[in-house]
Amino acid sequence: MKDLKRLWGLSLLVKLVLAALIPLSADEAYYWVWSQRPQLSYFDHPPMVSWLFYLGHFLEPLMNAVRWPAVMLGHGVIGLWFLILKDHLPLEKFKVWTYLVLFSPLLGFGSLIITPDLPVLFFWSLSILFAIKALQTKSLASYAALGASLGLGFTSKYHIVLFVPCLVVYLFAEKKWKEVRWSGVVLTILAGLLFCSPVIIWNAQNGFASFEFQLKHGLEKTSYNPEWTLSYILGQILILFPLVFWAALRSKPPQSLRWLAYFAWGPWLFFLLTSFRALVEANWPIIAYPAALALALFHPKIQQWLKYYVIFWGAVVSVVIGTVFIPNLRRLNDKIEEPYLFQQLSQVAHEVSPLYASSYQMASSIWYFSKVPTFKLKGISRWDFFDTLPEAIPQGNRFYLVKREANGLPDWIYQQQWQMKEVRKIAPDFVLLEFNRP
Repeated sequence: MKDLKRLWGLSLLVKLVLAALIPLSADEAYYWVWSQRPQLSYFDHPPMVSWLFYLGHFLEPLMNAVRWPAVMLGHGVIGLWFLILKDHLPLEKFKVWTYLVLFSPLLGFGSLIITPDLPVLFFWSLSILFAIKALQTKSLASYAALGASLGLGFTSKYHIVLFVPCLVVYLFAEKKWKEVRWSGVVLTILAGLLFCSPVIIWNAQNGFASFEFQLKHGLEKTSYNPEWTLSYILGQILILFPLVFWAALRSKPPQSLRWLAYFAWGPWLFFLLTSFRALVEANWPIIAYPAALALALFHPKIQQWLKYYVIFWGAVVSVVIGTVFIPNLRRLNDKIEEPYLFQQLSQVAHEVSPLYASSYQMASSIWYFSKVPTFKLKGISRWDFFDTLPEAIPQGNRFYLVKREANGLPDWIYQQQWQMKEVRKIAPDFVLLEFNRP
């Protein structure tokens, strides 16, 4: 037990150090901007990720430690799964599960990047814990806690709704309905509605725009591209790692842990089906991973295969971490290089005012790194949170815009006959423009 606690504490310390060193990605900076404008919810996602950034505001003098509250919440997932599995596994097997999590590209290093995945994974895991307690003890308090956890999960990411069909299918397939206390179910529903009310109220006030956007985002295409499904299947096998995927697929968990299969394969099956309608992003089934890794523990060769898993993902993560210290490595991937480019670009915010950007990624990053409020110019790219802000439209007779040279301008610039002048080009492909009202 001491070894396990030491592993948990040391890995948290490593995460906190790395989280402070690695600059925020563009999406993280976007969620940080949300935390500067607190709302009940937002167009793109529910609000929990912005609330976590809000809690970290006082840590901003410590490099990028604004991430720390979310990193600690994400690391808490390991503790939750210890509580879930401790009565069913010896400590040595749980230690294997912990290593599988820590070296997972999504659950390990990926937990340093603060997105809605972190809180939804925490509340998905917490909901499993309370669901088990509710079925075992029939305690109304456990049913209420389950509802509260699901509600908070809904304020994290809408994918938490998959918890309900996973649980229902498990209860039906395993003939567990007799263990359900129906008065407790009513309490679960009421608690769930109460704790997710910020999202429901915001959507009701805004024409259910967020619900509509997410439905279209996941099921948007009318035609079918076989690459969507193929890339989804291959991507999930790679992320879980082929040997671990095989171990999970061929494992035979004890009767008391048969629910693992429903909470692992359920989300994967759902997103497999949606891959016939649209491209599925690799991280979307992240809620399935803790249960899938637990399933893998019941394959006889998992301890032998663990070393290959650790070597492979350890090497990949080492290269990514190396980009913090070796600038040339950043060119390996555009997404890795992007935060460093935006960090350099943020100096412009101290030179001209008011400054606008051509995308939410650029505007958010410049605002975060410079601490000078910078907005995306309204209508210059797809609709997002910035388009809802009054500052997205310049109020004076002059403003500046930084954009990639290939990007266009919104129609209202021409309709209002703004006069444009190039101030200078900025490597590698940015340009700073000055606009004056005639």
